[in-house]
Formats: sequence, C-alpha cells, structure tokens
Amino acid sequence: MKCKLTPQLSSDDWKDFCSRFHFSPADLPYIKAIYTALLPLVESCAYYSLDQNLDGIFLPHYAYGFVTLGNGIDELSELYLNHEQIQEAYIVDCVSLLLLSKAYAEFAHVIEDQSGLSLAELSFLGDTYSLDLLPQIYERLAPDAIGLTEGQMLLPLKTAALILHLDTNTHADLRQLCNTCSTCKNLSCPSRKSPLQDLPHTYGAMQIFHIT
Repeated sequence: MKCKLTPQLSSDDWKDFCSRFHFSPADLPYIKAIYTALLPLVESCAYYSLDQNLDGIFLPHYAYGFVTLGNGIDELSELYLNHEQIQEAYIVDCVSLLLLSKAYAEFAHVIEDQSGLSLAELSFLGDTYSLDLLPQIYERLAPDAIGLTEGQMLLPLKTAALILHLDTNTHADLRQLCNTCSTCKNLSCPSRKSPLQDLPHTYGAMQIFHIT
C-alpha cells in the first residue's frame, strides 16, 4: 500500500533549530526562506504493509514500511553543492531531517487509523531489527519511487525503513514512542536527547562536507 504524506514544520520546530544544528539565530530568516523554497519540492509518501509476514519478527501485531521525502530534496542539495553553496546544502539537510521526523509521525497515525490499533514502539532497521531485513521489506513492498542499491542504501537519501509495533492498548504520545536515546542506534534522529556535537554526521552532511 502507498499513502501520500504532507510533513511541514510548525513555529515550535524553529525554537531550538539554531542551537540544535549550530547556526546563529541571525541565520534563521535565511533558513526559513530556504525551507519555503524547499517545501514545494517535497514529495513525501509511505509504502507499507499491515501483514505480519516478515521473517524474524515475532510480534503479535506490527506494520512495516518506507517513508521518503522524495527526490526533490536530493536534487536541491545537489544543486547547491554544484554551485559550492555548502551552507545552503547543509541547511537543506537539517531541515529535511526535521521534515522526515514529521513524516514518521504522520505515517504512524495512518497505520493506527487503518489497523485500529495503537503504536507501542517505532523502530528503525539497524536498531532493534537487523538491516538484513531491508531486501526482504523492499521485495515485499516494491516501492516504485524508492531504489535500493547493491550496497543496501535507500534512494532518495531522505528515506527510512521502519517497523511499527502495534498494540490493543493505547500508549503515550507518538513523540515518546521511538526507542529511548540510550539504546537507539538512529544517531541522526533530530529528536534525539543528546548533544548534536557528540553524534556522527548524517549521510547528507558527509556528502556536503566531504567527510569519510
């Protein structure tokens, strides 16, 4: 199955943006201008299944899927890089991380509505579940707008594979349902409760700054 997502940033999302990503507060109007230009390029969607048919997952209720922001984000970032506008490309990377987080939450609501169950936990491949599941999920979902390279990398770059543990009981707010930061391996998560300077660079930032 496939559903369209429409992630957007709210006024609350900008409150700690500069401190989180190490920008000067004076940069915020320019960052918001790039966000305004970027938003029409976002073609976010989710490919997913409510079938409990993945090998190696033994939960009584779960869903799985891909969430992507589409190719437009990658193309804008590449355009900036081609013109050696490094800061602008980094801004695109940071903003898109927040948009992807919004898309996760929207996707979780879709799953809850369609399944009639509540989200108990949201996990990324490579965290609770092995990355070895990626080819299996890709084959099951056959997402026409997402590619999987021989090196097991998803394209577009702002794409993630998720497992959603569902339950008959109502749980806490969705923002509290990803794995705790002390154990979560999704180090680029923009909601992570850890100083950003202690975290590895995202793949996008590594491309932008030529970090190996």
